Amino acid sequence: MHMQRTFFVALFISLTCSVLANSPGTSGFQFLKMQVGARAAGMGGAFLAVPGDVNALFYNPAGIAAVAKKSASFSYHDDLLDINSGFIGYVHPGVGPGAIGASVLYRDYGSFARTDVTGQELGSFSSNYFSLMGSYGLTVLENLTAGASLKYAQGMIDSYSSSAIAVDAGALYSIPQQQLTLALGFYNVGTTLNAFVDVKDPLPMQLRLGLAKRLAHLPLLIGLNAYKFNDEPWYFALGGEFTLTTNLFLRLGYDTFGRDLDVDSSKDTLAGAAIGFGFLWKNVTFDYSYSSLGALGALNRFTFSGQF
Repeated sequence: MHMQRTFFVALFISLTCSVLANSPGTSGFQFLKMQVGARAAGMGGAFLAVPGDVNALFYNPAGIAAVAKKSASFSYHDDLLDINSGFIGYVHPGVGPGAIGASVLYRDYGSFARTDVTGQELGSFSSNYFSLMGSYGLTVLENLTAGASLKYAQGMIDSYSSSAIAVDAGALYSIPQQQLTLALGFYNVGTTLNAFVDVKDPLPMQLRLGLAKRLAHLPLLIGLNAYKFNDEPWYFALGGEFTLTTNLFLRLGYDTFGRDLDVDSSKDTLAGAAIGFGFLWKNVTFDYSYSSLGALGALNRFTFSGQF
């Protein structure tokens, strides 16, 4: 146990220095910034401090330490235009002192017309990105869990490709008497292995802080996140999950990233807002969320998850 604590302390110090030292600039692999899972998206992405969910693989690998049974999840995201995205995750508890997980994130940008210098069409080409991730989470001290993930990401545009390798790490500290959980995480800390042409784009490294509070006299779970990418300002996300019955859940959320989607339309006030619901049947859960991008449109997410 002493060796495990030493490893995670060293990892957090290393990641903190790397994230804070990185200078601002436009990053590549933008698909790593997206939200995954309809439950989390319905809460505006305020999911950093929510443990025990398969999608903690993406939001905070420390959260998979609380997964009690073998669990799997599949999410499909209907994005703008003809962009499609998805996330598949699996967590297997009881591996050593913790739980192990694996996940795949992908984004398909569809087809584009290929033209010459005169504008004449010469067929089409496609673009897509994906990442593969392995994660591990465990309890390192009473009420304290930690987790880390190693990911490989690759992007393809026509016949060109770029790849990268990175690490995520997170921690959760619970205060049972208050039904409160505090969280911290670092994401996409790594390097680009090869460039599309001759310039290696930096990764969208991110720092996240958050908390989750379950109210004592109301069936409501509240989540609050603060996060910053290396090339963007601070954003904040607030969300809630109401337990209407033991099988039905209602979610609301807002993410301040919506302020960046202002196109001077009356619909801009909704940008960043989200709503969703979940339905549990036996060991299978279906979740749906609707996230507004204001005048630009909206994102629909569907998630099926189960325990076995």
